Amino acid sequence: MAVATTPNGGGGYEYQFVDTPSDILVCKICQYPSREPYLSECCGHTFCKSCLEAAKRVTTVTKACPICRDEEFVTIRNRQADRAIRSLHVFCTNKEKGCEWQGEVNDIINHLGNSDGCQFENVTCSNDCGKCLQRQYLTGHVKDECVHRKVDCRYCHITGEHQFIEGEHKEQCPKFPVACPNKCEADNILREDIDKHRKMCPLEEVACPNDCGMTLQRQYLTTHVKMECPRLKVDCQYCHITGEHQFIEGEHKEQCLKFPIACPNKCEVGSVPRDDVEEHMKMCPLELIQCEYHVVGCEERMARKDQKKHNKEKMEQHLSYTTCQLTNTQHNLAKFQTKITEIETAAQKRITELETKLEQKNNEILQMSCVLQPLWMPYLKTTSSKLSSGDQVVPVIVKMSTYNKKKKDLARWCSDSFYTHYKGYKMYLNVYAVGYDGFLTVYLFLMKGPYDDQLKWPMKGHCEVKLLNQISNSEHHLGVGRHQDSGCQRVTNRERSEYAVWFTKRFIPHEDLQKITPTCQYLKDDSIFLQVDYKLD
Repeated sequence: MAVATTPNGGGGYEYQFVDTPSDILVCKICQYPSREPYLSECCGHTFCKSCLEAAKRVTTVTKACPICRDEEFVTIRNRQADRAIRSLHVFCTNKEKGCEWQGEVNDIINHLGNSDGCQFENVTCSNDCGKCLQRQYLTGHVKDECVHRKVDCRYCHITGEHQFIEGEHKEQCPKFPVACPNKCEADNILREDIDKHRKMCPLEEVACPNDCGMTLQRQYLTTHVKMECPRLKVDCQYCHITGEHQFIEGEHKEQCLKFPIACPNKCEVGSVPRDDVEEHMKMCPLELIQCEYHVVGCEERMARKDQKKHNKEKMEQHLSYTTCQLTNTQHNLAKFQTKITEIETAAQKRITELETKLEQKNNEILQMSCVLQPLWMPYLKTTSSKLSSGDQVVPVIVKMSTYNKKKKDLARWCSDSFYTHYKGYKMYLNVYAVGYDGFLTVYLFLMKGPYDDQLKWPMKGHCEVKLLNQISNSEHHLGVGRHQDSGCQRVTNRERSEYAVWFTKRFIPHEDLQKITPTCQYLKDDSIFLQVDYKLD
């Protein structure tokens, strides 16, 4: 479907209409009947949605109407015009090719796209061969012309695309008849049998089985091997191994370990077996060797037989080399000893400095402990005598969620158990949300704990329960509950019940609990926080 183009790829309907569309249906930007028309309230003109959006993007300075330039530019969707435009009658876009169809804009897409629609519409081949042709010719093309149409190979009967069967497959089909590559009397050989035929073909070029390098037709091979091949089997006269004449007289002769060769120095020994040459060179009187005193500086080389004569003639020079080398060695040893002494001195100095600093730190720590000991020892003794077990006393904070639901369901909520201090008294909180007489009611229970045998009885100290302000660290509600002695007598934990009430209180009125001020809010996110603070008497 052809349409007018705009900067964003949109635009109105560019069809050829049977009757000229009314001017009120035409977009004032692209000048075609509007696609998704919008009506301007300022001047009453019609615009395509895409044309209008493109115009707004282009006009960045002002949002004025693109026609009347009214700055109070407001548009509304004109569905009545949209229905009118879609019901207009248009000619088929293939009218010039011969299609006589007329219909509404709503129907032209189906007319052009359906297989039983416009026969003049250009479509691509359904076999994806890339051919584009009119729909009326598609059936004949797919059946008789398309290179991707399905056909059977007349030799091996497999099914495939025409292009593949007549091309690549035909070059590889194992049942396709071919002629003998050697042009012998055999003809129409199946491609899959060619290798089998060549193994018997009398005209096939084959290599001599003795690897003499000669190739000849199979029909002449037997005569060549028995009478003409130069690779006859012979024995090496030195090491007596058996091999082909070409190998024995060529490569083997260059490597035979027993083959006699002359001394490289042409000494009086003459020739020696190849595998004895290395040992011979260690004793050969004509071999060039280094002077025995090369380690002290003599760089001369001489034949082995002249070594004694050289030592006698160069005795004073060798002595001088040796003396110089000894002097240098003694000098280097002295330098190394001096360097070692310097390193030891520096290390000892550093060790002394570190020991001095360590002694200073120990003195400072000793002085500090003497100052602090009188301050913290009385506190530790007092706390130990009161608690008899445990460590520093810290407050415990618990959270109660879904408060309103628990209040509605008349439910009681119990916190997880906790301890007043490390290895201290074991307790838990019980909160009755609906409470009594309009008050939130809080209980604090004393439980049997694992450290009761180590603690003082009756309990030392008392507990305070606070309702925490969740906005600031002030205005917390403190409830000092009624102390009950049940289960807290001067008895062991084996004689007490499972739990005893330590604290009970009609804690806070519901209206005060739910009250919110700029600085105070107890109930927040349907949750409250309670703090239990154990204090020593």
